[in-house]
This record gives sequence, structure tokens and C-alpha cells, in this order.
Amino acid sequence: TSFPDGTTVTFACNTGYESAGGSPRITCTAGSWSSLGLKCQRKNCGPVEEVENGQIEYRPGSEFGDKAVLICNPGHMPVGGGELTCGTQGWTGRLPVCEVTQCESPPVVQDGSFSPNRELYDYKDVIVYTCKSGYTHNGSRQLHCSDDGTFKPEPPKCIKVECGEPEISFGQWSSGARPPYGYSSTVTLQCSTGYKMIGSATVTCKLNSQWSPGLPQCIRKSKIKISICMY
Repeated sequence: TSFPDGTTVTFACNTGYESAGGSPRITCTAGSWSSLGLKCQRKNCGPVEEVENGQIEYRPGSEFGDKAVLICNPGHMPVGGGELTCGTQGWTGRLPVCEVTQCESPPVVQDGSFSPNRELYDYKDVIVYTCKSGYTHNGSRQLHCSDDGTFKPEPPKCIKVECGEPEISFGQWSSGARPPYGYSSTVTLQCSTGYKMIGSATVTCKLNSQWSPGLPQCIRKSKIKISICMY
């Protein structure tokens, strides 16, 4: 295509770019075009307005095509909305709102209960599990509402613990707990007269319903014969 002398052509920046100065026009004079002074730079949408209970994270920046994502503060979680995109007319899209984190009712534990019992719990609220009589907990009794809307750590298990009678041959109960023997029940045993004990006299009922350490043994004391020599 040829242009007559004196023709003026106007340039524009590509989509997503804007003028950074310089004349956008060139003129055909004596068969040659004048130099183009226009400089284009990527459009910058600038900072997003401040939000409550959160911070804006730019990925990777605030220029054309970049994203703006809302990161909620600890104890808050995003509700609704999505992300913003830097376009030709500025930021487009809708950010979520950061609301106080809430947890729904925690897991039910077999043979146990928890308190307080509510439909919803706020961030950092604490619940405590209790096992029914004859059962003991294995794991943490206390759980807290965490910032991701779930209770942590994992709930405990309620385990039925009952150790048998700590019977030993040639021995008997001396002191301590009486039946039923639940978790952590401790008893002390003693041997009958004329017998000595091998093992620990004090034993404790453990989670596996066994006495620990194992029950002791009572063995007959050795008789020592004394010989008297007569001269």
C-alpha cells in the first residue's frame, strides 16, 4: 500500500497496553515516514481496595492479565466470590468476604460424649470428650476449632479397660485399688509367710486390660540347715 505525501497515520497500543508518552502519529514526507515516538507499557490496574480480615495477594502483580486473590487472616475463611483479573477497564470479578471461621458439630465417639454441645463453634473454641464409666480415652480429649473449619486433632477412642483379679499363688492383695479394676488402677501384692516375691509387688492396669509389669511370683524361701560339730 502506498500513501501520498503528507499522509498522517495514528498508532494505538495493543490490548492490555497503554501509552507511556510520545506522539502516536507519523507523517509521510518526501517519501519517508517520520519516527514513531509512541511508547507502550503494560496496563497497571493499581492496588485493590483494602479488605476486612484479610490481605490481597497479587499473582504475580497488578498488570494486565494478572490476578488478585484474597487471603483471609487466621480464624477467618472466604465466603462467596472468587478472584479479580486486571483487564482493560481495571479490575474485574468479585472477591469473597472473610468471615469468622466456624466449625460444625464434631465427630461422635462411640461410648463417649463431648461438651459443650452446640450446632456451631467459633474459631479456637474447645470441646472436651468424656468416656462413659468403665471406659478410658486413647488420644487427646481436647479438640479445638481450627482455621480451616474442622476440629483438630483427631478425636479419641473410648476403650473398655478392665483387668482381671490380680491373683498369685501363695500371695494376696495388700493395698491399693479394689475391683472392678479400670485403667490406671494400681494394687500392691504380698507373699504369704515363708515365701519371697520375684518381680514387682506393685502393678498397674493398662489400656490392654493387662497388669503391668506382669504379676509377680511367690516362691518358698530356702531352708538353711546348720550343722553343729561336737568335739
